[in-house]
Amino acid sequence: MKRKRMIALLVIFQIFFAFHTVFADKNVKEIKMTEIKGMAIGGDNESIEQVTQRAINEAKTEALKLAGIEENIASYTDYFQKEDKGSYEDVFTSDFLSDIRGAVKNIEITNTKKSFDEIGHLKVEVIINCTVVKYLTEKDIAFDAWVDGVGMFYPSETNLVFKVKPSKDAYVKIFILSETEAFQLFPSDYEASYLLNANTQYNFPSETMDYTLYTEKKSEIHRMIMVFMKEDIPYTSDVEYKKIIDWIFSIPPDMRVIKSFGFSVVNEEKMKE
Repeated sequence: MKRKRMIALLVIFQIFFAFHTVFADKNVKEIKMTEIKGMAIGGDNESIEQVTQRAINEAKTEALKLAGIEENIASYTDYFQKEDKGSYEDVFTSDFLSDIRGAVKNIEITNTKKSFDEIGHLKVEVIINCTVVKYLTEKDIAFDAWVDGVGMFYPSETNLVFKVKPSKDAYVKIFILSETEAFQLFPSDYEASYLLNANTQYNFPSETMDYTLYTEKKSEIHRMIMVFMKEDIPYTSDVEYKKIIDWIFSIPPDMRVIKSFGFSVVNEEKMKE
């Protein structure tokens, strides 16, 4: 009997920025930064916490600049802004996760100063110590993956079926995120990880199970994230959006390719009500 996995939907998670090094020093360089300043002025509807986080983000951006990571500063700034808003869609539909050249970890706030500017807006200044991780490798433009079969809409209780073909030998981790849950779709207890040979097509799922899409709502959205890697790097954390992002950032850009797909699942019976 085939095993079925029921998938529920819609993802809005708070993005945080962190990093955990899992590779040898030849791939990354860690730079300890101290006394890095950041400042933000609040808007009319912003809380103290929101303004403080923006000030911290400004300090993180400054730390990246001081570490010599300047080519993607505009993208980093956009990313940090989305971190505040809890929005992830633009991050996954851009090349940011593939092109990122560094990360910030071990953030320690050593001082926070709150005041008001001349027109009465809250002003927050912070000083942080942190570690900037600078990747010593660049994106491998010859490493890519073809994915086919992921649609935009599915009726509830139908199966998700797709095909992949990497351009180089690779392993893959596949995650599904939703409002109510986040889990690793592949590998799982029912499908073991294995090497995908270059330029060879593979069908998902295997014959041992189905990926059954399901919703009790009229319509909901999935976000599927595929991470192709040159090495079989394990994912050992709880399956949460923040921790998945942390894990992705731990992989140097020449070692990974990220594919992401959003699709809706529609409950036709609910639509008739």
